[in-house]
Amino acid sequence: MIIEEKGLVKAIKIAYRHGGYTVLNQGGEVTIYTEGWFVRCLWPKLPRKALATIVEHMGMIPDDGEAVAIEKDNQPQAIMAGIVSDDVDGWMGGEVASMASYVPVTFRGYQLFQEVSGRQAYGVDPTALAIIERATAEMGSAAISGGRALTWSHDGETVMLEAIRKTTWAWEWERTVWEALESVDLHKREG
Repeated sequence: MIIEEKGLVKAIKIAYRHGGYTVLNQGGEVTIYTEGWFVRCLWPKLPRKALATIVEHMGMIPDDGEAVAIEKDNQPQAIMAGIVSDDVDGWMGGEVASMASYVPVTFRGYQLFQEVSGRQAYGVDPTALAIIERATAEMGSAAISGGRALTWSHDGETVMLEAIRKTTWAWEWERTVWEALESVDLHKREG
């Protein structure tokens, strides 16, 4: 399993309080997503506590083929199929250009990943990163999907996390530091 139960439950609870999340039940698979992360797996592979959290927030699970938006202080809202399809396509539609792996560097609160065969760096929110089993995140590689997300997939489970790039930063010094980070291979250890 690549989905870390504790991390997914925490991410769901944070999303519930800050902007909500969407649950899609389709063909025996569950998809849970926000603007910053995306998880898809077969229902039996969804961690039990994550399922319990969803049921706690909405009182049930969506029927097959249904998608529901869940947000604190609001009733669960059914979402039109076209909107959900656009959202899912936005996550799943990017082409895989290369692979990135974990590097022991953080910048401005983001955990960095660097291309395996290049030097472009990608920052990931640590709370979202906790959705992935730690050994998988730190020892494995993630596909860079459309230049905007890092993707891990294994045995019917897919986790995608929004990735930031140097263009995200507003201040010139931040872009300069990011460019300096990309000028070296962060995978290599000196010594």
